[in-house]
Amino acid sequence: MSLKLRLQLRIMFLALRKSGFRSVLALGSVGLGIASMMIMLALSTGAQRQMQAITDRMGKNLFMIKAAQVMAPPGRGEGWFTSTRLRPADVVLMSQQIRGIRTIVPILEGSRQARLNREEMVTSVRGVTPDFLEIRNFQIDDGRALDDKDGTARSRVAVVGPFVAEKLNDGFNMVGATLWIDAVPFEVVGQLKEKGMSSDGQNEDDQILIPLETARRRLFNVDYLSRLLVQVQDQDRMDGVQSGAREVLRVSHGLDGDVKDDFDILALIRANQIRKMNSAFLEVLSRVFALITLAIGGAGVLAVTYLNAKDRTSEIGLRIAVGARRRDIINLFVAEACVLSVLGGLVGLFLGGVSVVVLKQMTTWEMAIDVLGVMIPLLVSVLLGLVFGVFPAVQASKVMPVEALRYS
Repeated sequence: MSLKLRLQLRIMFLALRKSGFRSVLALGSVGLGIASMMIMLALSTGAQRQMQAITDRMGKNLFMIKAAQVMAPPGRGEGWFTSTRLRPADVVLMSQQIRGIRTIVPILEGSRQARLNREEMVTSVRGVTPDFLEIRNFQIDDGRALDDKDGTARSRVAVVGPFVAEKLNDGFNMVGATLWIDAVPFEVVGQLKEKGMSSDGQNEDDQILIPLETARRRLFNVDYLSRLLVQVQDQDRMDGVQSGAREVLRVSHGLDGDVKDDFDILALIRANQIRKMNSAFLEVLSRVFALITLAIGGAGVLAVTYLNAKDRTSEIGLRIAVGARRRDIINLFVAEACVLSVLGGLVGLFLGGVSVVVLKQMTTWEMAIDVLGVMIPLLVSVLLGLVFGVFPAVQASKVMPVEALRYS
């Protein structure tokens, strides 16, 4: 480090030290602004990670087509019943005619009584294809998953959720056991890992999965489907694929223009969207608070730099008299403002980090600090010094030596 630079740094720190309480106030105001910005970034990052975790649990880029409630046609009674027009042929038509679909999983489901030895329970039994586990991010804890051979052979095999194992077998592994579903025996070939509650409040561990064709021919004895899970290749294509699915299904089901859909197209992330709105509202409030406190911090830097320049008028005039250029004076005071802001930024990072830890312990907010959550506040603290230090620095550089003699 050159002698000139060391001398300038010493003068800079002596000047800030001399300003005393003013520098402490400016440093504190900058620190509060940086801390609030850090909290805001931690909230934003935490909300994004929470949203991503929920989406990963549900499955990426999914929507559901469900058989809707329709009015009974003439001659078939009165009231409403669940449509039976959703069929495997619709899966083929959608796959052939709609671009952007990655996977379609047909599902036939219903509540059935399951029995193991003397223990019984009513649970959801779902006939699915092997892709169901992948797109819904279910994992096998023990045994194996369903495969294509099980469906082709209409095998009586089942994969059970951990809640079913808890109720029927005291939580012990059920792989290899014979499970009776409505008096039909099934061999348990796999058990799922615990997944917990879905975003709509359903227990995803309370289910039994069997091959779709087995469900249609050996258990439910029907030729229609309950719903379809559709996975889109890209989230940006979601709306287009949903519109295409509606058009294809209306044509396939022979629905005229004024006839209501006999199916419902539902997004699986409606609850996630509510969470996203809540987190966005919280982020806006935090951002407003951060801007206000940053403005206060910038005003503090501006005031301290300006007052320091006024107090050091004689010094400035003497520097100019002995050959200092205006640029040298500007650089000196801008550097002092930046040092003050950076010190405030470091204080703010410490306060922000402590605040994030405390808030995570005291609230249910999801908060996380990443690299950007540290680098952005530091960069902002430097910009505060540059922006709010320029004006008083320029004013200080305009001091005339004669005026300096008057102040001295």
